Order: sequence, then C-alpha cells, then structure tokens
Amino acid sequence: MVELITTVEHEIVERLVELEQEVFGHGGMNEWHLVPVIRHGQVFVIKEADLVIGCIQYMLDWNNPHLAYMIGVSVTRQNRGKGTGTKLLKKSIDMLFADKITEIELTVDSANVVAVKIYKKLGFEVTEFRQNEYGEGHDRLVMVLAKNKFIP
Repeated sequence: MVELITTVEHEIVERLVELEQEVFGHGGMNEWHLVPVIRHGQVFVIKEADLVIGCIQYMLDWNNPHLAYMIGVSVTRQNRGKGTGTKLLKKSIDMLFADKITEIELTVDSANVVAVKIYKKLGFEVTEFRQNEYGEGHDRLVMVLAKNKFIP
C-alpha cells in the first residue's frame, strides 16, 4: 500500500532513516532532513504487513511551483526487483500530477542502468548531464517527466 506521510511520527522517521542508510549509506537522509521534508514536502511510503519497505521524497521548485523535484527513492534489498519501487513511483507520480504538479525532475547516477531504464519506461527523458554534481566523479543525469508524457 502506498501512502503519503503527513505527520511526523518518531517510529516512521526512524524506519525511514534505517531504510535510507541501508540504500544510500552516508548519503542517505537522516531525521534532520526527513522531518522538514515530511512537514514541507511530500514523502510517500510503500508498506508490506505494516512495515515500510520503500520511500520516495519530493520537494517543490521555488522557481517553478509546478515542478516537483524527486529527492530520492529507496527500497529494501529484499524487495528490489519485484516491482515495489515502480509501484511506489507510479502511485506517487499519479498523486503529484493530480495536485497541480505538471513536471517532475530527478537526477540519477548515469551508471545506475536499472533506475534509468525504469524512469524511461515511465516517460522520463534525459535532459542534461551534470559532471561532478555531488563532488569529483559523482556525475548525474537529469531526467524530466512532463505530465502529458507519463506512462502509468
């Protein structure tokens, strides 16, 4: 089940931090990031038997309030390759497009072939390559999804 997190609950935040650390290590979000994003952005989770197994966060672009920027997506190791992340992406994107958002942007490691393929299947297009986006050797592809290009 995919749901939007609208209130800060310690247990949920703790689980999201765990998940972020599992997937991204030191680059994952912590409670200092997640609490403001829950309060001021959009955080969606997918659960299995009441346990959060995936999370995705978005924030609005101040220069274009119809653009949501996808901060990150994380899915537990044991749930990868089962369509969990795709289901979470589709549902969250659908909910954003139903609520005044007309474009979604993200960056992804160009070497993350699986993620790039999933994003392209949903209708995202590569619009830019950013060399050293997060420091030396951390290049990123910028991908954008227009509302009319979404393939649910």
